[in-house]
Amino acid sequence: MPVSIAIVGPLGSGKTTLFNALTGGRGADGVGMVDVPDQRLDRLAAAVRPKKVVPAQVRLADAPPGSRAQRIAAAREADVVIKVVRCFGPDPDPIGDLEGLELDLALTDLASVEKRLDVVGREVRSGRKQGAGELATLERAKAHLDEGRALSALALDEEATGHLSPLFPVSAKPSVVIANVGDDLLPDGGEPAARLRELAGQRGWLALAVDARLEAELRELEPNDAREMRQMYGLKASGLDAVARAVWDAGGLITFFTAGEPEARAWPCEADAPAPIAAGVIHSDFEKHFIRAEVTSVDELVAAGSMEALRAAGRLRVEGRDYHVKDGDVVFFRIGR
Repeated sequence: MPVSIAIVGPLGSGKTTLFNALTGGRGADGVGMVDVPDQRLDRLAAAVRPKKVVPAQVRLADAPPGSRAQRIAAAREADVVIKVVRCFGPDPDPIGDLEGLELDLALTDLASVEKRLDVVGREVRSGRKQGAGELATLERAKAHLDEGRALSALALDEEATGHLSPLFPVSAKPSVVIANVGDDLLPDGGEPAARLRELAGQRGWLALAVDARLEAELRELEPNDAREMRQMYGLKASGLDAVARAVWDAGGLITFFTAGEPEARAWPCEADAPAPIAAGVIHSDFEKHFIRAEVTSVDELVAAGSMEALRAAGRLRVEGRDYHVKDGDVVFFRIGR
């Protein structure tokens, strides 16, 4: 399953413009697949010369702006939520917009927590002592949500997180905040984006300034023309690439690669995942029948030209079930039957 991303924002924030820019206009019914750019995959492809090159992808959903229920549903299904707020045009209120989105998600979780709190409270009062820990967690969560604050800003240990996870809390989702600015505020987004970065930092969220309309236009140009136009606005790189990297960071994701003559491919994976779990990203049977992993780096494979050359030279590391796959690893999984 690809990583799932939801774009949410108030009416007029430009979130659909950002969605169209990210998907290149290829989205249908508010859903599209987006390739995650990675220069390491380009280097591997140039060295290995595979028949097929497959970048990592994310599934992007553009939540309807006019329906709170649909916005909540889209965010609940996502691994990472992109929150777009308006920093262009007359009288922008980016802080108010972001706090409004936060309040919507918090109120949704508050209803879930209160419902569960009622059940667990009655059980504990009737003598179910093992529910005391869950009750304490729910009471902390309710007090936090009562203030209109997202659960992502509440410090929770592993046990407390386990108490809340059956509720599928939507305000606990990793988030990326996009200050959608006009070209007059490029490259850093000016004062509105600075205020957003401060608030987002307090919440533990990443924040970026992006001109969604400009990025959509740049995507239609030839690479050299797009590069020249970015330079006119003081932009060093694509804002869309920056959004993709921010999603990766917010979601706690890494990328590992497989590379050979048939295909070079980038795979998304949770950071610090054991090798069998990473193998399961490719196919569920790989996790069940994992034997070992042969591992190298992008630099070593590019220098050697192929996994076979590294294997023949005895330069592939052989790792077992306890190995944790690292960002940038190139892996060949040995699978039994």
